[in-house]
Amino acid sequence: MIKHFVDNPNSIILAVSPGNVDLANSEALKMARQVDPQSRRTLAVITKADLMEKTTENRLVLEGKSIPVKLGIIGVINRSQAKMDEGQPISECLEDEELFFKTNFNYISGEMGTPYLTKRLCQILLENVKECLPELVIRITEQKVAQQIILDSLGKRIDDPFEHLVQLLYKFCQKFDNNMEGKETIMLHNGREISGGRHLFQQFQDTICTELDQIVLPADIDERIEYEIMSSSGAKPPLFTPNITFENLASKQIKIYGPPVKKSIKKCCETITEITMMLSKNVFTRFPNLKREAHHVCLSLLISKTEGVEKFLQDYLTCELCYINTNHKLFTKDRKRIEEETKDEENNDEKFEKRKYKKN
Repeated sequence: MIKHFVDNPNSIILAVSPGNVDLANSEALKMARQVDPQSRRTLAVITKADLMEKTTENRLVLEGKSIPVKLGIIGVINRSQAKMDEGQPISECLEDEELFFKTNFNYISGEMGTPYLTKRLCQILLENVKECLPELVIRITEQKVAQQIILDSLGKRIDDPFEHLVQLLYKFCQKFDNNMEGKETIMLHNGREISGGRHLFQQFQDTICTELDQIVLPADIDERIEYEIMSSSGAKPPLFTPNITFENLASKQIKIYGPPVKKSIKKCCETITEITMMLSKNVFTRFPNLKREAHHVCLSLLISKTEGVEKFLQDYLTCELCYINTNHKLFTKDRKRIEEETKDEENNDEKFEKRKYKKN
């Protein structure tokens, strides 16, 4: 606990040590040197000065020549327990203290004793306040300005909390709709400004196209087609390509759409989550709990709806697998080409039969 207070660079360290022990091993002076190596803010106080041995070394200690502390060393004599039990008044104790220092340390007696310690501490405190006050004023002013900025960001006083809550929620919904419809844009974390609806469409389309472009047809595709034809014909060798063969091959290609669709849904969810998070941050700036709750509700709603979207798309792919519409316009061109090739083959067969008949 003491370390916590003396670590403060603006504090004054009062290192009190008894005079009847070795001052070189004083715990108070050791701690003071750790936090104040230059002894710039340390004042040493030697108690029980009357019990100190009258040696040259102790005299140098009281003179401040042995222990280097810039604020000085002051010796004092406190009332002993015996004198306190005898009822000696403090005034008499101070007179005995003054007499002791005048008798034994006359040349420094004016800088010793409890009265001088009191005077010196008041002087040090006043000087320290004068030194620290300008910096303290600056820090208080900076904190005041910072807190005022926070107060200004919170806005004016709210008279009707419920009405204000409804207005904020409506504003959030309106901004989300505008962003999805392309009427407004929003700045994402990466600094990119986007329109939500357009970005979602791009995510969905780009993901599917990219995934499908990465699909490479196997090298043995011709063998697989031949295998499907033979498997669909049963024991009889096929004369024409069975429809079931086409449906089996087409079904496998339709199933390829499943993973890209799920991946695009996941990316769209991530984009919507980021948009709602940024919108809640912009709209509910003043209310962090409301911002967190609104984002949580949006995220929960998005997760629940995502399951429905995935199921819908899966059902859609299942429907496509159940019925392959060969009358679709994409099949028209190939169907005409096949019909023309079939007619050419039939004409060639008729011509061959006529020539054969004439020869006979």
